[in-house]
Amino acid sequence: MSAVIEVLQSAGVFLGGILARFGVFLAMIALFAVPALALALAMRAVERRRERRLGLHSVGGVLFRPGLVYAPGHTWLQPRIGGALELGVDDLANRLLPAVSAVELPRAGTQVARGETIATISGGGREVRVRAPVPGIIAAVNAAVVRDPGLVKREGYGRGWLVAISPADGSWASLPHGESAESWMRREATRWNRFLEDQLGFAAADGGELVAPAPWLIGDAGWRALAAAFLTV
Repeated sequence: MSAVIEVLQSAGVFLGGILARFGVFLAMIALFAVPALALALAMRAVERRRERRLGLHSVGGVLFRPGLVYAPGHTWLQPRIGGALELGVDDLANRLLPAVSAVELPRAGTQVARGETIATISGGGREVRVRAPVPGIIAAVNAAVVRDPGLVKREGYGRGWLVAISPADGSWASLPHGESAESWMRREATRWNRFLEDQLGFAAADGGELVAPAPWLIGDAGWRALAAAFLTV
């Protein structure tokens, strides 16, 4: 009987040790996970406040900011006081890169033609060339995105703007804006899904929402085809 008791006591000590170690393990996880979760929730709350402030909402699965002028190469324009047009890339163009690690911009004062490269955005082994939707002169560049390229992904409709252009003519006024811009973006989201299905063999998400396969899944040729189809001015 005493032998049985000793065995049970040993088993209890063994299990107690395991439970103690497991408790320490859980405590360590909580020590690191809880602050990380709190930080993630705080960052998401800031992002949602920014989205509400800018009026951002989903159009066919693409984040859309009203009040801007949109161009076929998936750039947006916002008139500044003085006549220059602030320019950035929209959410659909942003989906072509999983992350942004470098941004190259021209010098202020550079004259550009419509369709000419005005910015190069790199990330994840890919490179996106942003083309001028209108002719003009580079009036200003956003040094902040050169120092912190991630701004293009985090705040593409705000602080992640790229350049300001003094337009050579008024052709920009005929680009999609207002309700026509939202309708255009919805059609572009549909075109994106159809391109993925018809050309690359990726099925659209349920409900027709826009899907963005990881660049490494569609391969170099597929990615180049996607970029050419949606970033052409």
